[in-house]
Amino acid sequence: MNRRGFVTGGAALAFGGLYAGLCFEGNRLVREQVRVPILGLPEGLEHFKIVALSDFHLHPFTQLEFLRKAFRAARALNPDLIVLLGDFVDATVDAIDELGPALSDLNARHGVFAVLGNHDFRKGPAIVERGLVRHGVEVLRNRGVGLSVGKHSVWLGGLDSYLGEQSLPAALSGRKDGDLTLLMCHEPDIADEIAEDGRVHIQLSGHSHGGQINIPGLVESGLPPMGRKYAFGSYAIKDLFLHTSRGLGMTTVPFRFRSAPEVSEILLVRKDRENTVSPLLNKASI
Repeated sequence: MNRRGFVTGGAALAFGGLYAGLCFEGNRLVREQVRVPILGLPEGLEHFKIVALSDFHLHPFTQLEFLRKAFRAARALNPDLIVLLGDFVDATVDAIDELGPALSDLNARHGVFAVLGNHDFRKGPAIVERGLVRHGVEVLRNRGVGLSVGKHSVWLGGLDSYLGEQSLPAALSGRKDGDLTLLMCHEPDIADEIAEDGRVHIQLSGHSHGGQINIPGLVESGLPPMGRKYAFGSYAIKDLFLHTSRGLGMTTVPFRFRSAPEVSEILLVRKDRENTVSPLLNKASI
């Protein structure tokens, strides 16, 4: 083989390997297990488990069978609560007619709840909401519900996407002082405002896909509005704990790189004032 052929062949192999790696990353499902230490958490709420799924983007790049794999993984975790954090559809709103029946396989002791994402708002929020409700998913659009967990009360609020009309007072209306308070919002960067309010203990978000193509030095340019400051992982913002999921699906391009799809397992634990344990426990391929 001459020098040109060797270089060309080597380049082709390198490109092929990179391409295969990008494609593989988009189909490698990871469980992120996150421990949330909460000061004064009642004993009856310790080890309360929330599974969060986000950014489904069904079709054209994310296929239903992969999402079904994530749903099976979520069920296997035996959660107390499942939250779905938006962006159910991508190219066309009628994908919800295919996704809805698959979502009906999800179950948790205290229910399955959802908020809508920016893609849902662009394609048709009323259609997406109807498709979710039809299959047993309760959609929280600037409202909340109280959950009775033994002798204790948990407030679960949901905010619309920033493309809608967000109202935190409406999402927390009915909440009682002392309720452990969880908030679902598709976009994470509203967390500064939520932390300033001071009533929410935990915010769960998605939106940014962890960059999706997470190339150091370049990822920032690809992050979406309202997903640039808290792009992925866990954060402490004043007394607020935020976890931003990398989500499940892909949009714009059919690749992920250094940003594997995520099933988030959120576990509540009691915190002492001296407790300095990192909230992130581990990750494991599913």
